[in-house]
Amino acid sequence: MKKTTIRKMALGLTVTLGLGMLFSGCSLVSVNPERDSAQTMMTIDGTDITKSNYNNALAYAEMYYAANGTSLPTGSDLKTMKKQIFDGVVQTQVLAAKAKKDGLKVDEAAAKKTGKSSYDSIKKEVDKKYNSTLSNNNTNDESFAAYMEDNAVTSAYADKCLTAYTDSVEKNPDDYLKTSLGTVDGTDVTRGEYNYHYIGQTLTAYYTTGAALQTDDATMKKTNETIFKNIGTANGMIKYCEENNIEISDDAIKTAQKTLQSTVDMFFSDESSLSDFLKNYELTVSKYKEYQKQEAKGNAAEAAIKQKMVDDITVTDAQIKSYYEKNKNTYDTSTVSACHILTKNKDLSDEIYQKAKDCKTKEEFQKVMDEYKNNSEVTEDTDLGSFNRAKMVEAFSNKAFSMDVNTVGGPVKTDYGYHVIFVYDKKDGTTTWEDNKDAITQAIKDEKGGAAFDKYKKKLTDGLKVDIGEIKTISEDYVDTLKSELNVKVNEKVMD
Repeated sequence: MKKTTIRKMALGLTVTLGLGMLFSGCSLVSVNPERDSAQTMMTIDGTDITKSNYNNALAYAEMYYAANGTSLPTGSDLKTMKKQIFDGVVQTQVLAAKAKKDGLKVDEAAAKKTGKSSYDSIKKEVDKKYNSTLSNNNTNDESFAAYMEDNAVTSAYADKCLTAYTDSVEKNPDDYLKTSLGTVDGTDVTRGEYNYHYIGQTLTAYYTTGAALQTDDATMKKTNETIFKNIGTANGMIKYCEENNIEISDDAIKTAQKTLQSTVDMFFSDESSLSDFLKNYELTVSKYKEYQKQEAKGNAAEAAIKQKMVDDITVTDAQIKSYYEKNKNTYDTSTVSACHILTKNKDLSDEIYQKAKDCKTKEEFQKVMDEYKNNSEVTEDTDLGSFNRAKMVEAFSNKAFSMDVNTVGGPVKTDYGYHVIFVYDKKDGTTTWEDNKDAITQAIKDEKGGAAFDKYKKKLTDGLKVDIGEIKTISEDYVDTLKSELNVKVNEKVMD
């Protein structure tokens, strides 16, 4: 699995904001370029950050997509893109300001060199579209060149700041993991619980689709609802067991946890690789297993409730007899041994039947099979051996089981073609409902108890009162905190 660290995922550095963004082919801004770029988009501790940063970020992203031949949509996609880039610029500037305030150091010369290289590369890639793209976004070559170098430095400071913060969280994650992200039936869902279950959704996506979990707004809304409801359902079942004196044994929890861990083991060869992955979510292996044990307890509670509902079902002889009559073939162990010749040609099947109909032994029928085995229109000519009713398609089984030993039947039409059948042995395995009373009783209990449990679970899940708060990345949370500390004021109107 390709791992993406939270630091890189959440930082939103404007150098790479082209990734995942969408553009329209129209001009993004249409006012006096110098005046537009000079507008204040934000202030940090009284220092103005001009809109030129935003305009140049837009220009870079548009160039990136032009270089990659990406189609450019319009409308709401454009509006979303502009907001994402704007937020990325704000985050980067805030984090960089915090890094400088705290005296963090970066190699500015190396960063500028990287920015210059990116500038040279993108300019060459877009070639003739370069000047028009700058003009569309109210910037020019001098401003863009300076931005690419300055932004590389700003991004380096921002990354340094976020790294320092996430490192501190990794060392003391409890406060962060205990943060409430919402409630289910009035009970807090913590960041730690959410991250644990989000990992589960991510692994499930890889397992079922072979691709990463989608992060568009619609998918994330559905994912978050699933996570909160799963947590609420598990809590509800544990509570149900406590209120109804249903035991959730330690052995059952251990077994359920082993099942959960088996899925994790499919993705991570050892604990070290799992540990590296969990750092993306500010979890240690031991903390992850705490949450895993809680999920296992919920799963064990679910199994215990279902078993109790199954055990509580009373089954009468009348129900057993009725079930037996409806499913008689299931309990019939009778077998037939037969050979057949199969063809899709109806006329050929009639011809084969006429030659074989008087066969009284397996050897005689074998001679007919040998005669037609090289015929290109014969799909199969073989000894099927012994089989029960369920092994063959219904039409074939019905015919074979109705025939006498050492007789020929057919042609029988199935989806495979036309069969000429020779039955050479039959064994009676017919049983009565009394012979199968215990098995049928359990089948009825499983069916009715399972239905009762499904009804209970649906009622529980549908009745949950879910309140999901705004779920942010670690960088978004941190930047929101820093905005107060650094007296940040943001002017989103410059996007209009």
